[in-house]
Amino acid sequence: MKRIAFLSAFFVMLSVMAVAQDSKMWVGGSVIFTNVNDDGGKETGFTIMPEFGYAINQNFTVGGALGYSTEIINIDGDKDTDNVLSIVPFARYSVINLDKISIFAQGELPLRFYSGKNFDGSSKDSQNSIEIALRPGLIYSFNEHWGFNMLMPSVFSFLTHSDNLSIVNFGINSGYTIQTYLLSTSIGFIYKF
Repeated sequence: MKRIAFLSAFFVMLSVMAVAQDSKMWVGGSVIFTNVNDDGGKETGFTIMPEFGYAINQNFTVGGALGYSTEIINIDGDKDTDNVLSIVPFARYSVINLDKISIFAQGELPLRFYSGKNFDGSSKDSQNSIEIALRPGLIYSFNEHWGFNMLMPSVFSFLTHSDNLSIVNFGINSGYTIQTYLLSTSIGFIYKF
């Protein structure tokens, strides 16, 4: 199965506030589109994830993201739909701070709420999950206000579902290829104010 992932930047929301020299708050986010075509089947998806952050000091930031994603699997005209609402509080610690580049580790606590429709048109059972994850990331600042944000897949996570499913994952040894890892990277823009 060949996966074509198109990542694009999202969030063009500017504040009417006066902008300080040392920006403490930022907004940003990402939009992710996926499209997979396989013999007789097609999978399409869309995710929107706006986020907000506050820099406590030069190395430590706290924030949160609120997201919505939908995935539709279409096999010979029959459709299966999955919808997910996500609330993701996070804390970032910058490991390396250079002039325009910051490399960080992000700890997050994603809460997800699932719904959807089965191939036969019936509603899926509602369920939810909570996860503890550690993800590496990078910010490149274009100027005082605008920056580019890359957030890689988790290198460690513990996930538990309401239907008694628990998964522990170490991303370093979970069979990732470089291609899969890069295609699973979230890319977006941030605006500091």
